[in-house]
Amino acid sequence: MTTHRRFASGLLRRAVASVLAQDYTDFEFVICDDASTDGSADYLAGVAARDPRVKVIRNPRNVNSVAISLGRCMQAADPARRWVSWMFDDCILRPGALSRLARAVAVGGEVKMVFGVTEVLAPDGAPPLRVGAAPPEEIRRGVANSSILVPNGGILIDRAVFERVGWYDPSIVLRRSCDWDLFRRIIGAGVPFVTLPDVLMEEHGALQSDSLRNAFTTSFDLMQRYCAARDAAGLPLDLANCLAMPVDWIPPGFWTSDEMALMQYMFVEYFLSVGDVPRAFHWARRLEEALPRPSLMRENLLRRATVRDPAAGEEESGPDPMAAGAYAALVFSAYGQHLAERQAAAAPAQGLAA
Repeated sequence: MTTHRRFASGLLRRAVASVLAQDYTDFEFVICDDASTDGSADYLAGVAARDPRVKVIRNPRNVNSVAISLGRCMQAADPARRWVSWMFDDCILRPGALSRLARAVAVGGEVKMVFGVTEVLAPDGAPPLRVGAAPPEEIRRGVANSSILVPNGGILIDRAVFERVGWYDPSIVLRRSCDWDLFRRIIGAGVPFVTLPDVLMEEHGALQSDSLRNAFTTSFDLMQRYCAARDAAGLPLDLANCLAMPVDWIPPGFWTSDEMALMQYMFVEYFLSVGDVPRAFHWARRLEEALPRPSLMRENLLRRATVRDPAAGEEESGPDPMAAGAYAALVFSAYGQHLAERQAAAAPAQGLAA
């Protein structure tokens, strides 16, 4: 499990309790705290002190990446344990979930992956989305074009599968659906899997304003294009490389100006979220070229960020961090407004066409 600032809301305690209360008890529970500041560290230390099955690791700084944090969990896990599962801090594992999964792999012969149904709770009392409920053949046919066929919890995977198809790609482009890409590669490689009809997990992410599904910009078409270009480039996706590669790498390909701008927008958004001002500034300068209107404020901040005055005792090298951060934030906001205006202008035209 990876977690970030879910203790104060009570979500982390519910998630951890749902695992530790399972009637199947022979497991190791590795939790990565992504530099939380809300009491999560003290809470998790207390849980680990009371239950020897729990191992807690902590990122020294917030990385805001499921792929990286879960990858570090894998590095810290006991390699002798063949089967791997995971869940997230806005989820609840149903009672008996691990027992059902363990029985399925015990009788499954060559099965390398098994999962049940996850109910994704919807806002406004709408019926939950049931992920994992489709028949296996439908999942095989549709996984390349759908991110809601395989759940990201209530699952067991043979760790040998990761040696064959790789780990989560940590690319910023895939942050919302890096699990979709991993499952697409697993199923596309012909890894044998079975499904269970039981609801094994509840996901509450859609109800949280700060969850990735509600707080990070993405496009499924862009993710598909990225994966095709990455696979064509032959990028190694073994765990070691996925934890070392730059998260803002763009594979070679025929990218449109809109696609490049959207990726740059996502990069600025991500690097601002983790406080990496130099990288946010780097991509904001490129994203500026996609903005339709100039801005005197941005121009002045850019000048301040890149020009120093030695006569005033200022160093000549490196951008001014405050000006660079403000500039990146303004570019991010301006491009977000630009996207919203384009979408609003396109909506009436689409309605007339329909």
